[in-house]
Amino acid sequence: MKYQELQDKIQAEIAAFPMVFAFGEKQLKEALRKLNAKPSECVNIGYGGIIKATDQTAYFEMCNRIEDMKTEAKLISDAFLIEAIRYELGNHEYSYTYDATDTIECLDLDMKDERTQRCFAEAKKQYLAWYEKEEE
Repeated sequence: MKYQELQDKIQAEIAAFPMVFAFGEKQLKEALRKLNAKPSECVNIGYGGIIKATDQTAYFEMCNRIEDMKTEAKLISDAFLIEAIRYELGNHEYSYTYDATDTIECLDLDMKDERTQRCFAEAKKQYLAWYEKEEE
């Protein structure tokens, strides 16, 4: 499996889950209509996300499943981990900031781990080589 395939699989699972986002009174009313629920029947999951209280267990199970998929995927091979790091360096605009914090957090990397350090160094080298080529 490629990293982008994993991301697509995760995104599809999230998109299929009955949750909505609201950032104001008007959006909240629309969100509740989409959920076919009253405010008292819903819970806030953060970042403006709302689900029915009855879906909380399923929501946390989905979150755990996604984290397990990510953890297992990182163990597949060095090539997969390098691809994931390279992708997320681009996704978090490393070429502009040279700050890898968001990439490390996004992938939950243990930077004390020797394999992770080796894969990170290779991914960074590949990403910067690609970026320099794009800039020409």
